[in-house]
Amino acid sequence: MRGVELKGVIRSCHDAFWEYVKWLKRLQILTLRVFKTSEACSQGTRDSREIEPFNVMSSAPKPYETHPEVFRLDSSPRRKLFQERKQSTLNAHVVDSLEDQVAELLIIRQPKLKAQPEKLASEIRREIGPDGWDAYGVWAWFPWRATWVRLLPESAFIEVRTNRNRNKINQEEQDELGGKTVGIVGLSVGSSLAVTLAMERICGRLKLADFDTLELSNLNRIQTGVHHLGIPKTVAVARAIAEVDPFFEVELVSEGFTSDNAKEFFEGVDCVVDACDQVQAKANLRWHAREAGIPLIMETSDRGMLDIERYDQSGQAFLHGRISDDLLQEMRSAAEWTPAYFDAFIDVAEASARGVESLQQVGETLVGWPQLYSDVAGGGAHAAQVIRKIFLGDSVSDARHYLEWNEQLIESVN
Repeated sequence: MRGVELKGVIRSCHDAFWEYVKWLKRLQILTLRVFKTSEACSQGTRDSREIEPFNVMSSAPKPYETHPEVFRLDSSPRRKLFQERKQSTLNAHVVDSLEDQVAELLIIRQPKLKAQPEKLASEIRREIGPDGWDAYGVWAWFPWRATWVRLLPESAFIEVRTNRNRNKINQEEQDELGGKTVGIVGLSVGSSLAVTLAMERICGRLKLADFDTLELSNLNRIQTGVHHLGIPKTVAVARAIAEVDPFFEVELVSEGFTSDNAKEFFEGVDCVVDACDQVQAKANLRWHAREAGIPLIMETSDRGMLDIERYDQSGQAFLHGRISDDLLQEMRSAAEWTPAYFDAFIDVAEASARGVESLQQVGETLVGWPQLYSDVAGGGAHAAQVIRKIFLGDSVSDARHYLEWNEQLIESVN
């Protein structure tokens, strides 16, 4: 493409993108009028979010359960508490595969037991102890599923669930990763990364920020069900994680990341992920990341663009030097995108052909920027690998990368 033509395309993209941002802003204002999100949720084995309908006829806020209730059985009072709670849910579905889980735990510790059933049975009796099955393990109540699930004790559960990480992640590394916290802002692209981090336990705690609710058009890239339509994205992602690992700690910020809650959001965070659309949020994330001295990852679905920003290393400029300190300060209070802001974040000349074409159509024939689950899932996987390497002290430089599988495939075939 000749230089004059490219400039014309870029200018058209800027205009279309700006109109799209204005449309998003109007939609956001309308959404906020209908829904008022609650304050950041508390931590613990049970969590809830609330959305208060604007309709005055609905006076009580509606709770959204995001963590199961976990009942230990290692004492008489705890067993009594569990029985009382279980009696209040008589019609609930019950899943009890504890015997299989215990057998798997012992085989993982001693692989030869798989071929020695009698010795395995003896080891199971020893593991359960003199108090028997009724005093072993935990019961987890998932209220949004109306389901009880019986599980191994927490440490044994984590040992078995992460066993197939070995030896790509050894036990010492797994323990180190378990002490880390990752903050993710934006849960369309960010949802895949959040679930990946939890599945591999690349961290032990997540902070998830997003003000938006789940819509039908989100289901081409957010792995959840139609029964979650209309609820906050934070809730849908937290539930997905809880159903894989009820012991994994997740904190939700369902009002989204803002300048008002930025300081609180960054408390205890070891790495932050920018997967949001708002220029003000993007600028504030970088300012606070550099102030806190922690790395920032930005994952973009077009051509697998991945930015690794090492603000944990001294002297790093914003976004690899693409954004000056003065420009970033201007962005921190910006109400909307401008061509200059857009240029700072995105190389239109490096975007895919369909990406450039889409930018010109947003607000006209397209309601939003197109995203595919395969791109989102791949980007989440790449970002998770980078975060793991940073946490474990591997050499990861401050840079922008393109991880376009189609281009790699064409290159290898040719």
